[in-house]
Amino acid sequence: MVTEPSPAHPAASPRSVLPFRASELRAWLVPVLAIAGFVVLNAAGLNETLFFSINRVSTVTGETVWQWLTILGDGLVALVLVLPFLRRRPDLVWAAVLAAVLTGLYVRALKEPVAALRPAAVLAPERFVAIGAPLKYNSFPSGHTATIFALAGVLSLHIANRGAFWLLFVAASAIGLSRVAVGAHWPIDVLGGAFGGWLAALLGAWLGARWRWGVSASGQRFLATFLVLCAVGLLVWPNRDYPAAVWPQRIIAMLCLAHAFVWLRRRLGGYD
Repeated sequence: MVTEPSPAHPAASPRSVLPFRASELRAWLVPVLAIAGFVVLNAAGLNETLFFSINRVSTVTGETVWQWLTILGDGLVALVLVLPFLRRRPDLVWAAVLAAVLTGLYVRALKEPVAALRPAAVLAPERFVAIGAPLKYNSFPSGHTATIFALAGVLSLHIANRGAFWLLFVAASAIGLSRVAVGAHWPIDVLGGAFGGWLAALLGAWLGARWRWGVSASGQRFLATFLVLCAVGLLVWPNRDYPAAVWPQRIIAMLCLAHAFVWLRRRLGGYD
């Protein structure tokens, strides 16, 4: 299930890991916007007002779409989503795994020390829409948002296309906003997650470009095994906090496992 990087392979040169310069605005746009939004919301006292504006959108759109969106920020789902890239872009997958570890450390380092209360802990139930399992503590930062922005950041750094960058940015933003729509987080939590997740992507790409184990044959075997196990776990034990998103998770797992199975058959048959 692995391929050795060749001189022509995108993983062969550390310079190819970052298709645009770190000095470019796109590399730092998300953290800059997150900090600016954080400052404005705090200074103007708009955090709660914006929460209600976003949270009430689900009364118009229905709850299902927000359950589907929010589950894409689940850590296990995000890892499974990079499995199809392993065949052609082991450098991307390696950076994504490193970014996932860094994102987890960032979220864990802040959640308990900050100990921010979630909307359900400070608002009466009739004042807002709560979708899924009720959560009350450790609100800042949003782990789902950090996860999806880490994934979007890694993909953006490895795909030299401005259109892809903006598409990923919009998609990650929608998933981050879904955390407000389901009533699990404040807007300020989403900004904190976007900030940390994107920085984790930058650092993960930087580390992956210099620590090349993940693109070696042994590294690719490890990543393939790990990600296939993640997909199996997602298929058997999907996150049930959002009932409408259980089958979408399983569909993601099945598609990624099918891709891995076809790849293995092609390699064993000598076609790849």
